[in-house]
Amino acid sequence: MAGKHSGWVSEETALWASDSVMGPLAGQLSHHPVTKRDLEASLECVEELATLRAWVDAQEAKLLTRIAELTVGSLMEDGYGTLVAQEYGESLAAAEIGPVLRIPDASAGKLIEQSKLLVNFFPATVEALQLGKISRRHALTVAQESCGVSEQEIPDFEEQLLEIARGTTVAKLANRARRLRERMHPEALTVRREKKVRERSVAVDPAGDGMAWLSAYLPAEEAYGIEYRIDVTARALNGPDEPRTLSQLRADVFSDLLTHTCATDPTTTTANRQPALGSGSSSGPSAGASSVPFPGSSAGSSSVPFPGSSAGSSSDGYRGVAARVFVTVPVMTLLGGNEPAELDGYGPIDPDTARKLAGHAPSFTRLLTHPESGAVLSVGRTRYKPPKDLQDWVRVRDKTCRHPGCNRTAVRCEIDHTTPWSQGGETCADNLGAFCKRHHVFKTMGFWKHRQPVEGTIMSTSLTGRTYTTHPEPIHAQAPPQAPAPPPF
Repeated sequence: MAGKHSGWVSEETALWASDSVMGPLAGQLSHHPVTKRDLEASLECVEELATLRAWVDAQEAKLLTRIAELTVGSLMEDGYGTLVAQEYGESLAAAEIGPVLRIPDASAGKLIEQSKLLVNFFPATVEALQLGKISRRHALTVAQESCGVSEQEIPDFEEQLLEIARGTTVAKLANRARRLRERMHPEALTVRREKKVRERSVAVDPAGDGMAWLSAYLPAEEAYGIEYRIDVTARALNGPDEPRTLSQLRADVFSDLLTHTCATDPTTTTANRQPALGSGSSSGPSAGASSVPFPGSSAGSSSVPFPGSSAGSSSDGYRGVAARVFVTVPVMTLLGGNEPAELDGYGPIDPDTARKLAGHAPSFTRLLTHPESGAVLSVGRTRYKPPKDLQDWVRVRDKTCRHPGCNRTAVRCEIDHTTPWSQGGETCADNLGAFCKRHHVFKTMGFWKHRQPVEGTIMSTSLTGRTYTTHPEPIHAQAPPQAPAPPPF
């Protein structure tokens, strides 16, 4: 994008007064007409606009913080005491900013809080935002996920997250941040969970046009289990003769499960009961980890109590939480250790909950992570379809669809050969990846092409020739591995 940046070129340049209708930030941006741009040029323009937007967001954060400081100072100059100035200064600043941005005072107040958090405690994040290396949402995620990290460790926490933020989506950054925070948090996850479980609740909020929002504050393993049961049931009902969308089906299933007695439930049939995955080896990508799915229950079977519930209660039980929601448990945690486990799609969960989930699993099947463990991680050209333990390994390794930017959990994805079977590709861990149906079709149709130079590292090339590198989400927080590839996604 070519242009003149007369009034806003950098932080160091003083904002100069202008008679222009644009005010003190007067400037001019110019680019070729959109209709004259080809596909690649248009993508480059969008990329540059994102950089400009990030710069603007950084300046806004600094200015909002400065306005709040000036408002407090003005109150003190007018004779109000420090306590009054601090109590009312931010509210008055929000009342000033709201009309300027045409937003409610409450929204302006939230912007001020976020801006102060970034500017006062995360200077490196603000700098990365100003340089266009991350977006505002990435910056806020870095700041907000620091809650609970000691002040001394925040700079290290920030540095590690910024390295991740430059090459991934906000959702994946948040997942990685939760894992990293668990390692750095001074209070044990088990203690924090006990406090939060006591706060669980259900809330109903009115909405317009005769509608309302229903939400529940639940332990993560229960919330994700409920969500998965709803999704599996909705997908089972979805078909060529079903007029409802998948989103509508999920809403109807949610309502039916709570308001009606269902004669059949695809998540509680014997066919959907799958064995749990247990003890792993002592080395490999997930060294010492085992993956345990939630136990399913067949219709008419006795219920298994939820963690923390009293056994035998008629309202307790895992009721239909299908056995494809993985919980990856370090072996030492199963033996009584304190290393957090990993709930698929969510992140770290406390060791006690992980042990209870593992204990209720009907059986164990080893997830083979090392050649010496006897893992069937390759069947070469002897068969096209990967065996179940190999499929499980790829899903646990990838965690989400491997298309750049896609966050669909791997348990709901298809296992795809990176080098197609028809072109000599083998059925082995370093030639398989998890892709959701949409992105699998993109690859099959030739819109996107993929390479897997080393197991788990997938290089994806788009229709326009842009290449992105994705890495599997690590079980334990760490900086993404370095690969000799174009900028990672």
